[in-house]
Amino acid sequence: MLHNFSRNLSLIIAALFCAIALTSVVNANNTDDTSANSDILAELKSSLKSVIGKNKPIRSSDNRPNIVLFLADDTNWFDIGVYDRLYNYTPKNAITPNIDALAKEGMIFTSAFTSTAMCSPTRQQLYTGIYPVKSGAYPNHGDAYEGTKSLVHYFEDKGYQVALAGKGHIAPRSVYPFKKIGVEAKDDSGASTFGIEAVSDFIEDNQDKPFFLVIASHNTHGPWTRGDRSKYSAEDINVPSFMVDTPQFRNDLVRYYAEISDLDHEVGLVNLALEKYNQKDETIFIFTSEHGAGMPFAKFTTYDAGLKVAFIMRWPQSIVANTKSDSLIQYVDVVPTLIELIGGEAPINIDGRSFKNTIYDPKLSHRDFVFGVHTTRNIRGGSDYPIRSIRNKNHKLILNLMHENEFANSGTKGIKLGRGMLGDWYKAGLAGDKRALEKVARVTKRPQMELYDVLKDPFEEYNIIGKPGSKKIVGELLPSLIAWMDDQGDKGAQTELEACNHTTASYKSCP
Repeated sequence: MLHNFSRNLSLIIAALFCAIALTSVVNANNTDDTSANSDILAELKSSLKSVIGKNKPIRSSDNRPNIVLFLADDTNWFDIGVYDRLYNYTPKNAITPNIDALAKEGMIFTSAFTSTAMCSPTRQQLYTGIYPVKSGAYPNHGDAYEGTKSLVHYFEDKGYQVALAGKGHIAPRSVYPFKKIGVEAKDDSGASTFGIEAVSDFIEDNQDKPFFLVIASHNTHGPWTRGDRSKYSAEDINVPSFMVDTPQFRNDLVRYYAEISDLDHEVGLVNLALEKYNQKDETIFIFTSEHGAGMPFAKFTTYDAGLKVAFIMRWPQSIVANTKSDSLIQYVDVVPTLIELIGGEAPINIDGRSFKNTIYDPKLSHRDFVFGVHTTRNIRGGSDYPIRSIRNKNHKLILNLMHENEFANSGTKGIKLGRGMLGDWYKAGLAGDKRALEKVARVTKRPQMELYDVLKDPFEEYNIIGKPGSKKIVGELLPSLIAWMDDQGDKGAQTELEACNHTTASYKSCP
């Protein structure tokens, strides 16, 4: 289509210049034919206008970029190809050519984090620029406080058309008044999990004005039913080093990675839609993985497998292609950054800080610390188990504030029955795999404090609390974590017990 457009446009322009020259000659020699030749010139100008108008309407005076924010669902950061190949400790399974191409055309962030490895709190902090406890949306299925502003308010006020295609899992409507397009369902039918047809129509309808489109895929949230499983072999797949290798888990990974490939296909479809309507160069395209997958030590934790995210930005007009930033950033930083990138002034009453300067100079640092907050009350099968964490470039400190309890969720319920991933690992342990039993025990029962060297131990398997030098590291990290909790109004265990006051969708009986 673009080739035909360019060819037709070239022919019309050439004919237009010929007509202008012809008109000049005729006017000089025969003024009686001026009217006829003017008609030819007008017709050619009309043809040129129709070609441009059909393919790319000209914005009257607004050259601000569009924004597409593509959000995956329960996806490990290291299962995106460009990240999988960056390190020697990742499993080397990912097949994501479309996302990898996006990365080559833009910038990848290697130290991007959400503060919560659960769907609803992650999305709400991403859309508001406010950490979960301060916004009120800290339990899963939680509600932000009325009066909280989100990207919908900020960008509609600046003249943007704002819409969301796909998964919501945000509340209340007054805080997130997105125009909803597409579908919000997870099944194995259709070309996408969010409605690519509606996305394409939205892009077509908004070619002449800037838009902000959030595309929230349902891949790779369970159940893993989509994608081409023939791309992966249970026999050949590499089990991540911090998990337990069993035949059943290998089969689970095949189903999961098939959805990774389907997710990648969805990114390719969106990119094609931008190209179709000549919006690729006019658009800031962000891909990010939300938080860790529904596997042990990832989702529902504050380990890096849970909180660390893939984060890729492409903006052909401004971001240098094939670049990388190692700066620490968090999801709360995204909204103020995008506001500044379109020429606005970031709000001062939110937690996020713009990393615009880092985009233009990847060597610049942004944050000294990133923070984690996890609420277990009100997740399916959840116990009362609050977790807080702080991380810098070198170390992660985790506080399990009610460590005397056992961590519980729907995944732990089937352990002794041999059901689910943890049940499968438990059976392997009973069959003689000592490491499998240790891994299962570490999920449900954790110490009050955990400390990890994330450079030497990136999957946080070896707690160095009590080791030489650990006291000094804790002394450096703990005061900043406590100060952050104070700033958030976070009362720790009490905040956990009040979680059900902040949600209209309860999965735990509350007094």
